[in-house]
Amino acid sequence: MNILVTSAGRRVKLVQYIKRTINKVGNVTAVDCDYNAPALHFGDNWEIIPRVDSKDYLSSIISVCKKHNIKGIISLIDPELEILAKHREKFNQLGVELVLSPLGMIEYSFDKQETYNYLSEIGVPTIPTYSILREVESMLKNNEITYPLIVKPGKGSASVGLEIVNNQAELKGSYLKADNLIIQPYYKDREYGIDVYIDMISGELIDLFIKEKLKMRSGETDKSVSIHNSYIEELVMEFVSKTNFSGPIDIDCFEHKGEYYISEINPRFGGGYPHAHELGCNFIQYLVRNLCGEINDNYNGYRYDNGYIMMKYDDIRIMDEHEG
Repeated sequence: MNILVTSAGRRVKLVQYIKRTINKVGNVTAVDCDYNAPALHFGDNWEIIPRVDSKDYLSSIISVCKKHNIKGIISLIDPELEILAKHREKFNQLGVELVLSPLGMIEYSFDKQETYNYLSEIGVPTIPTYSILREVESMLKNNEITYPLIVKPGKGSASVGLEIVNNQAELKGSYLKADNLIIQPYYKDREYGIDVYIDMISGELIDLFIKEKLKMRSGETDKSVSIHNSYIEELVMEFVSKTNFSGPIDIDCFEHKGEYYISEINPRFGGGYPHAHELGCNFIQYLVRNLCGEINDNYNGYRYDNGYIMMKYDDIRIMDEHEG
C-alpha cells in the first residue's frame, strides 16, 4: 500500500501520520516543487516535481506513480485538485486511486459564488454571497444587510485579499481594487472548522471532528478547541446527504445570532486536521481501508472528547544538502 503525497509543503504531521498508519505494509512518497519543503524529507521516498502550472506537472506525477508503485494519491493544495480530478481516468488506468472528491464538487468549492449558489439550491444554510456591487448597495439602502461586510476574492484561499469594510467608501474602494471579488455579510460571532471523512465507496459519512477556532495565522488554524455541537453535527450530516463529496474534506462554519452557516468547503485535508487525528479521528485509517476496497463503518456519534485545545508550534530539523 504505497501512498503519494503531492505538494507536501509544511504538512509534516500528515506525512508522519500516513507512515505510522501504513507501517510495514507500504510506504509514503512525498513530492514537491521545492527541495526545502519540510514535509518532503519525512517520507520514505521523495521526489522533486515541476510546479503545478507547468506543462510537465501531470506527466511527472504519473512517472512518480510508476516508479514507486503508488496505490493512492493525496493532494494537499487547491490548485492541484482540479487538475488531478480532470485526469482521474488516466490514474485509474494505472491502478492509482485519487483520494479526492468528484470534479464537479471541486469546481463548486473553488468558486465562492458557486459555493453559495449550489448550497442555497440544495437547501444547506450558507453565508449570503454577492458579486454585483449595485445589488449590495441597494440591499444596504433597504436595510436588508448591514455593515460590516467582507470583500474577498471569489477564488482564493488562506484569507489572502480579505478586507472588512464598515462604510460605503471602504466598500467601493475595496471592491474596485480587483476583478472577481465577492461581498459577504460579516457572520462571525464564532468560527468553526469541521474535519469530515466521507467513505469513498459507500458515500456515507464516516467521521467528523468539530473545533472552534481560537487563533488564526495566514488563513490556517493556529489554536483551536475540540467541541461537541449538535447543531453543527446535524448541519454536516445534512450537507453530506445532499452532496457528492468523497474522502477527507474541511468545512468552515460561522455562528451568527445562534444560527450556523457553512462558509467554505475545502475538498482535501485541512491544515487543522492534526487536532482531529490526535484525539482519535484517524482519517488515514479510513482512506487506507477504502484503497483496499473495504467500506468503513458509518458515523454513529462523536469519537473524540470535547474541551481539548490544540496549539501549533514550530520545530527545527537541521539537514545537510544531501540528506533524504
